[in-house]
Amino acid sequence: MKVLKFGGSSLADYGCLQRVRELILTQGGDEALVVLSAPGGVTDKLVELCELARQGQAYEAQWQALTERLNALKSQVEAEFGEAAHWPDFAALADKLAGVKLLRQCPDAVQAYVISFGERVSVALMVAMLSKDKAHYLDATACIATNDAYLDAQALLDESRVRFSAQLQAHRAQFYIMPGFTGSNSAGELTTLGRNGSDYSAAIAAACIQAEVCQIWTDVDGVYSADPRLIKKATKVNRLSYKEAMELSYFGAKVLHPKTILPCAKTGVPCEIKNTHAPELPGSVIAAQGDGDEPVKALSSLDKLAMLTVSGPGMKGKVGMAARVFSALAKDNVSIVLITQSSCEFSISFCVHEQDLPLALQALQSAFELEMQAQLIEPIEVRRSLAIVTLVGDNMKSHKGLAAKFFASLAQAQVNIVAIAQDSTESAISAVIQGELCQDAVKVCHENFFTHVPSIDVFLLGCGLVGTELVAQLQRQQSWLAERNIKLNLYGVANSKHCYLNEQGVPFERWQEALADASEGFKLADLEAFVRRNHLINPVIVDCSSSQQLADQYRDFLAAGFHVVAANKKANTSDYDYYQTLKQVAQQKGRRFLYETNVGAGLPVLDNLQLLFGAGDELLSFSGILSGSLSYIFGELEDGLSLSEATAKAKQSGFTEPDPRDDLSGTDVARKLLIIARESGLALELSDIEVEPVVPEDFAAGSSVDEFMARLHELDGAFADRIQSAASEGKVLRYVGSIADGRCRVGIEAVERTHALSDIRDGENALAILSQYYQPKPFVIRGYGAGAEVTAAGVFADILKTLTR
Repeated sequence: MKVLKFGGSSLADYGCLQRVRELILTQGGDEALVVLSAPGGVTDKLVELCELARQGQAYEAQWQALTERLNALKSQVEAEFGEAAHWPDFAALADKLAGVKLLRQCPDAVQAYVISFGERVSVALMVAMLSKDKAHYLDATACIATNDAYLDAQALLDESRVRFSAQLQAHRAQFYIMPGFTGSNSAGELTTLGRNGSDYSAAIAAACIQAEVCQIWTDVDGVYSADPRLIKKATKVNRLSYKEAMELSYFGAKVLHPKTILPCAKTGVPCEIKNTHAPELPGSVIAAQGDGDEPVKALSSLDKLAMLTVSGPGMKGKVGMAARVFSALAKDNVSIVLITQSSCEFSISFCVHEQDLPLALQALQSAFELEMQAQLIEPIEVRRSLAIVTLVGDNMKSHKGLAAKFFASLAQAQVNIVAIAQDSTESAISAVIQGELCQDAVKVCHENFFTHVPSIDVFLLGCGLVGTELVAQLQRQQSWLAERNIKLNLYGVANSKHCYLNEQGVPFERWQEALADASEGFKLADLEAFVRRNHLINPVIVDCSSSQQLADQYRDFLAAGFHVVAANKKANTSDYDYYQTLKQVAQQKGRRFLYETNVGAGLPVLDNLQLLFGAGDELLSFSGILSGSLSYIFGELEDGLSLSEATAKAKQSGFTEPDPRDDLSGTDVARKLLIIARESGLALELSDIEVEPVVPEDFAAGSSVDEFMARLHELDGAFADRIQSAASEGKVLRYVGSIADGRCRVGIEAVERTHALSDIRDGENALAILSQYYQPKPFVIRGYGAGAEVTAAGVFADILKTLTR
């Protein structure tokens, strides 16, 4: 015989009832015992009615809505299948509620009757729908024997086995339809098996009749690697062991009731989780042995917990203290979820459900009142709003490093661990964490243990040439990223006036229009709220602006848990203390501060410097052409153009900033050189850099760009003389940044034609690094260092680095 159990979502309306009837006929075989929950939502309504009555409040509207819904179901069934002969007594239910309201009290026995009423409705309807197919109403109170707890009873399997045998022999039928959630105590009084206890009812029945299989029909395809409502990429687990299933259900897996597996495990009855809406799918099987070699089978979480810690000198070395703690809690029926104890026996901590916290505190304070007065026991420490994240898998014990990977994943999610627990068989490892971070923790752990598709969540600040090109590259590279199992999401874009955020991702095809329509400007608080709301675990702020205001916020960005990728050089060239602070905060928060494009656009300048210095190398000297704009201009000067002609050509070709004075001042090169100096260990300020501008600082002061360009020819003659003088010595002019003896300088230099920098032109950059490892010939990096495309590519590369620590 099979046992088939159908949950409330499978019985929510008449269409659902018809589907369940068909499943019973097609899946039940020659003989089946069917366990039914209340129609979806009915038990909640009954609990609400009971509570309103207990408080003496009016509940007529709720009563009318419930009775109208259930009577409408009854009418639909009877119209097609005939009378629902076992329809429960609504008048008796109304009398119970009226008595509760009158007395302002609801005894447990009465509450058990009220809240289990929905299951009797479901069974009455289904018996009517199967009346022509030899269906029999099987009274659960006549079959399931329990202890005396009215609201959370434990089944007595031996006695229940005798009762089931008697009932099935007395009433021969093809289908036995039994209400879930209920049993009876030794006095014959109705008891309930705890909320969602219909699964438990089915498991008890399966164990007692030694069923072929116990099928739990629900609204999901089976047991998943994580809660599919929270983790969209959760995958179905085909087969689990009883122990794996018990661990999962205990620590929050919604598809299974914590008590369900034990009766099946004791008797070896396999349990199968099936989807009512997709019966053709194979579901998940729970049996004595799981399958596969996967070390971690699934991930579960349990929230709304509190941790209590009992500590003090009276705990150490005192036999029986732990027993006293747990006896006090057991006396008041407080369920303990997790236990951990310090190795020195000075304290013991445990988690309880938050709803049980007042009762637990009262029980402990009463049990240890004298010890507290004598200061042998300290005041009980309480931490609220906690959650437990648990890895489950029978094969975990045969794979090393899983605990380290688990804790590293929690660190990646910016989660602090409150406590740790592992069972002796090593089939589960749990971490207690802050409840508000539970979903983030589950998301990261699932990525690292199951999907292996890490996420990068990008917010772009600055939508000029580089920012626009970056968005285009992100769009073009989506398939490349997918091939490498990387999910890169662009969630926000902002300019100086507007900020556009989209929980589904910024649409690549129309992001500029969406940004223009946004009404709000950029605020860090809005981004933080967006990240929390959407449980983003790898958020990256990308600054492609030149804003000092944004650069001044980098410390706040990092402290808020964002990685920062900066094409903007302002932060790294602010005062040295701020530069150091950014490094420190990034390290403290486990975030990356990346700025490769600050110096060489797409060239790997800083990466190579950091690798060299990280390997113990030391900088002896440095010289380089660090400006693609000036590289282009000085190349044109070499070809015979005047300064004004070369600058105009560079501006027209897009090599300079809109105002060429930003390039000709040498300040940009000085900033790049300062970054290199700081990376090499020199504690310098921007003011320490000696700067020779291409044009005098006071030239055309206060003029517009057009006016400046119109007057630039006034400097052509002097520049021509310098070019001629250099040429007479076999040299060419280049704009060079150099570091020697701890001093930094940027300016015009005449270099020999044999020099490594002499043929750097047309927008190229080149850097010659002389170090302890690289001498007497320097380490040279050369390539194009100007243009939106290569700069955006460098930013893109930095974004990808946020996946590594």
